[in-house]
Amino acid sequence: MNIYLIRHGDAEGISKGIKDSERKLTPDGEIKIRNASLFWKNIIPAFDYIISSPYLRALQTARIIASTFDHKKEIFIDKRLGCGSDTEGLIEILNSFQSGEIAIIGHQPDLSNHVSRLISNSGAFVEFKKGAIAKISFNNKVREGKGVLELLIPAGIFNPK
Repeated sequence: MNIYLIRHGDAEGISKGIKDSERKLTPDGEIKIRNASLFWKNIIPAFDYIISSPYLRALQTARIIASTFDHKKEIFIDKRLGCGSDTEGLIEILNSFQSGEIAIIGHQPDLSNHVSRLISNSGAFVEFKKGAIAKISFNNKVREGKGVLELLIPAGIFNPK
């Protein structure tokens, strides 16, 4: 099983009157995710499943990725991937699937924590910028400390200033 942890793109700032869960991607955030996902197609043939946080910015990111990859299947939404998600919940979600290429769209600092716990029993520092993707492979079931980090790519390299 290969999992791809993806942080949502640049989103609107926190402001009065807008719930955190309702913050949208900025136009620049949409462009960066589209450019990054176009590159990912060169190294990832397809996603069998796309699973997203219910937060709007994550869902928008998931939809852009699904469109880029011509992913016709449903995008799964799981509230356990919202801000403050824990690795145990992520593992439970992933192990409900038998195998495949699985994209997970979520938030910080959760994704850094997930990568650290999935690839190491002693911890690892991982900086997970907006629009970044990390690929972690597992031989069988997803378990803490048993994953192999195969790539970590920030979205910024596809969007030079």
